[in-house]
Amino acid sequence: MDHPKIPVDLIMAKLAEGAEKAQERAQKAQEVLLGELDTAIATTPYEVIYKEDRVKLKHYKPVSAAKERLRTPLLIVYALINRETMLDLQPGRSVVENLLKEGIDVYMIDWGYPTRKDRYVTIDDHVNGYMDNIIDFIRRSHALAKINLMGICMGGAFSVMYAALHPEKIKN
Repeated sequence: MDHPKIPVDLIMAKLAEGAEKAQERAQKAQEVLLGELDTAIATTPYEVIYKEDRVKLKHYKPVSAAKERLRTPLLIVYALINRETMLDLQPGRSVVENLLKEGIDVYMIDWGYPTRKDRYVTIDDHVNGYMDNIIDFIRRSHALAKINLMGICMGGAFSVMYAALHPEKIKN
């Protein structure tokens, strides 16, 4: 069986084109990884209202154009490794912004960046320590027995554990 011969200059042109595209992709990846893009993320206004060790509690400012404000606040628990800013990418592309527009009072845990001194901090410390303290803080702030809890990624596992251990503090 004879195979058609492809001219060498065509092969070289395709290789050069592929190399150029690979270089463009590598340049774009470098810009993203080094933070050289001019895209601002996590722009929804918030206030840090609670701190404990490296852990912070963010309370997002209500949106004036929101629907009727719901009485029960929502605590979002994100992962320890990934950043909670994934839920607040850009205006118009933000889970937090959309929740606020629906009249939900949004709080979010920022676990911070662990350091060497955190090497003995356990899951129990996160669930029955930090989370419990934060949830009690929110409950006291609103004079409520229960709040809503939403976990994402590892925060989902933390939230399930917390809800199982403390059902008297979680509404949904």
